[in-house]
Formats: sequence, C-alpha cells, structure tokens
Amino acid sequence: MSKILFLISFFFLFAISNITFANQGPISKCHSQINPLHQERDKVSKLDGIWGLFEKNSVLQGNSVLAINIDRKINSIIFHLQYLCDTLNGIPMNEVARYVRDGIEEKGENRFRKELIDLGKPETEIDIWFAFTRFSQKNKERSLDPKSITDSIKGAVPFIESYVSIAEKINNQEIDDSIIKSVEKLSTEIDNFFLADKYMNQALTENRNIPYVDINESSGGS
Repeated sequence: MSKILFLISFFFLFAISNITFANQGPISKCHSQINPLHQERDKVSKLDGIWGLFEKNSVLQGNSVLAINIDRKINSIIFHLQYLCDTLNGIPMNEVARYVRDGIEEKGENRFRKELIDLGKPETEIDIWFAFTRFSQKNKERSLDPKSITDSIKGAVPFIESYVSIAEKINNQEIDDSIIKSVEKLSTEIDNFFLADKYMNQALTENRNIPYVDINESSGGS
C-alpha cells in the first residue's frame, strides 16, 4: 500500500509542479520535477536517515557503514539530478576555471604556470587546473535534452521509494533479516543506475572533473 501511495503522490506532485512552473524557464521547470523526490527523501532525513535508524537499533548498529553509504547514495542521486537541471544550457565556469582562464589570458600559459609553481603549487595540480579550465571552456555552452533529464528523474523514483520503505519499516520496529539485504540490494541498484543512465553517468563524470581548491591559498591570499 505504501508503494502505491508513494507513486500516486509522486506523479500527482509531478503533474502539479509542471502546471505551477508552466510559465517559468526550463531550468525552473526541471527543478520542479525533482521536488517530489526531495519531499520523500526529507521524510527519512527527519528520522535521522537510515544511519540514524540503524544506530538506534541494537540489531542493526553493526552495519553503520552500509547505512551511511545508502544515505550518501540517495543524496547523490538528488544532487546529480539538480546538477543536470542547473547545467541544462551549459556548465558555468567556476572560480578555479575563471582564475586560470584570466591568468592565461593576461600572462600566457607558460608564464602563468611558472607563477603558480613559484607560489608553491605542485605541477601535477596545475595540470589538473589547466585541464579542467579547458574542459569548462569546451562545455560552457553544451546543452542537455530536458525530456531525457525527465526520464532520469522518473528512473530515480523506485530508489527513493525503496529508501523510504526501508526507513519506515525500521522506524516501525519491523526488524528482520530482510532489512540488511534490502539496503545492500538498493545500494547495488543505485550504482547500476549511475552506470546505465546516460545523463546520470554524465553528471557523475563531469562533477569528478571539478577540482575543489582554495584559490586564495594559491594566489597568495589569506
């Protein structure tokens, strides 16, 4: 019954969201389709996530790593769906890409590279920065198909549904051997989803290209 109610709720909210955002831009409309997933995920968050539920139960406490990972993977689904919506019309250049682009334009690649080395930046990291900047410039106007993103969003529904179902079962003290098996199965299915879904795989790959660094550290700031 909870599965049926979830699907009814999702597609109702999905339809309402599309009506609400009918006069807004494609990025807003795209995000509106993720809102039902947010709402369902938040139900589990209010229970302190699967990890929190595991920690509160003596039978499940020894599986905290499994619980942490499933919470992380669910959050990753929503994060990468949001990323797809945000980059529907291209990948905005972040602080690193803008910093390197401006440095190269002002001083030339060789001179700017030497300046970074003098500031103590390892050459391997400089190579990563320069490669990422080239990637950003190449993809700043790349476009995605909104309908394909919608398909990815719909494809994520069963995983969120299972996640909520497992949480509710634990919260209701319906503890049995199926809990661990269900979490393990869901974890594997999410991994396969990221591999099989073209846009989710693309989102994962693009985000892996992003170097998270402190620009001020490299530019001599504080």
